[in-house]
Amino acid sequence: MPRLFTSARIAEQVRAGIQSLSRGQRNAGLAVGLTQVQVYRYVLLPMAFRIVIPAADQRDDEPDQELVHRADDRLAELTFRSREMGEYTFNFFEAFTAATLIYIAIAMTANRVMAYVERRVAVPGYIGGGK
Repeated sequence: MPRLFTSARIAEQVRAGIQSLSRGQRNAGLAVGLTQVQVYRYVLLPMAFRIVIPAADQRDDEPDQELVHRADDRLAELTFRSREMGEYTFNFFEAFTAATLIYIAIAMTANRVMAYVERRVAVPGYIGGGK
C-alpha cells in the first residue's frame, strides 16, 4: 500500500510540474511541427522533471527528504541486526554506535546527493531556480 501512495504522489508532482509550464512552450513545439507526443517528450517533460526533481525529495507530511525516508525504512533491519550482534557479543554499545554511524553516513550522503541534483537541474525563474 505505501508504494501505491508514493506512486500516486509522484504522479501528482509530475502533473503539477507539467501544468506549471507556460502554454507557450506547448504551442511553440506544435508550431515547429512536433506531434503532441514529441512535444511532451522533447519539450514539456524535460522541463517538468527539472522542476519536479527538487520537490520530489520532499515529503508532503514531513520536511524530511525522500531518500532519508527510504533509508528509515531500512533502519528497523539495521536496529535488529545491531541488537542481534549485541546479544551474541555482549557489546551492545559498540553495536548500536556502529548502527548510528552507518545511519548518519547514509542520511548525510543522501542529503548531499540531493543538494547536488537540485543545483544541477535548477531552472532559472522556476521553483528553486535561483537567479
